[in-house]
Amino acid sequence: MSPKQPTTVLPGNPHAAPAGKGGDPGEGRIRCPLCRWEPRVWDRWLCTACKHTWNTFDTGGVCPGCLMQWTATICLRCRKWSPHSDWYPKD
Repeated sequence: MSPKQPTTVLPGNPHAAPAGKGGDPGEGRIRCPLCRWEPRVWDRWLCTACKHTWNTFDTGGVCPGCLMQWTATICLRCRKWSPHSDWYPKD
């Protein structure tokens, strides 16, 4: 599925991750799987369907404006798309 063709789901955050686990720096944090950039709480993404801006990690990739589920997320640093689920730490 193309990152520009999200599907509709109910809002929620099935992949909530802690800010850190207390181990190595950056361990347990949401980050770009390609360049390892860590988004900050004030960073915003734009839903091209409804033009709403929000922090996609607050909602697990669900736009609160139109409830579209974004299965891919663009990195604000390297500008590359990757699956949204790949941004969350693996247990």
